[in-house]
Amino acid sequence: MIRNTIGWKSLALIFIFSISLKAQTGDQRQVSTVFTVLTKSIESKNATVQQELTLTTISDVVVRGEVIIPKESKLVGHVMAVSSRGQDSAQTALAIVIDKAVRSDGVEIPVQAIIAAVAAPQDRSLSSDPTYGMMRSNEPKMVGARPSGTASSGELPSNSKAASTAAVATAELKGRMDVPFLLEENSQGAIGYEGLSLSWGLASPPPFTVFASKSKNVKLEAGTQMLLRMVTPRLPK
Repeated sequence: MIRNTIGWKSLALIFIFSISLKAQTGDQRQVSTVFTVLTKSIESKNATVQQELTLTTISDVVVRGEVIIPKESKLVGHVMAVSSRGQDSAQTALAIVIDKAVRSDGVEIPVQAIIAAVAAPQDRSLSSDPTYGMMRSNEPKMVGARPSGTASSGELPSNSKAASTAAVATAELKGRMDVPFLLEENSQGAIGYEGLSLSWGLASPPPFTVFASKSKNVKLEAGTQMLLRMVTPRLPK
C-alpha cells in the first residue's frame, strides 16, 4: 500500500517542499527546478518495486553560477511501491523516488526530488505533421497513364523519388524540432493524462511522488515531459 501521500496547492508546493527537506536534513539550501523527459515507458500493471527508470534533463541546474547538472544528464530513479485498484485501494498508484543524477562525465550526484508536473508526449508521427501533409500532397502521383520517364515496373522516375525522399526527411526533421515543451516553472499536475493525479510523500526521506488514477493501470509514456523540484544539489567532494 502507498503511504504518506500528501497533496498541496500549487503556490505552496515549493515552500512546503523546501521546509520539509530542511527539517529532515538540516540543509539550508534552496529548491532547484529541472525539466526532464522520461526515456522509457513505465506502467503499474507490470512495474516491480526497485525497478529503475531514467529521465534525461533538457535544462541545466545552475548553482551560484556553476552548472552542477548539465542538460542531457541522466536522472535515475526507482519504483518505490505499486498498488492496484481493487481489494485495498480505490485507486491504482505508482510511487517513484528520484535517486541521483549521472552527468555525461560520469559524475554521480545524489538528489532529493519530487516530480511536480508531467505532460504526455505529443503525437510526433508524420501523418500528424501539417508540413509533411502539404509536401506529400505535392509529390508526383501516378494516376491513369504513366508519367514520362516512368519505368515499365511502375516506379516513379529517379528525380521524383528524390523529391519524395526530401519531403520525408524534411518532415521528420521538422517533427523532431517542433515538439513544444508544455511545462513551465510553476506547472503542477498532469497535462494530457486524463484522470491522473500527483501527490507527494515528505514525512520521511527519501521524498517520493505518487501517480494515482481510478483506472486499472497507470502508464507514463516514453517522452513524457516532467518538471522536477529538488534540494539544490552539490557536487560530491
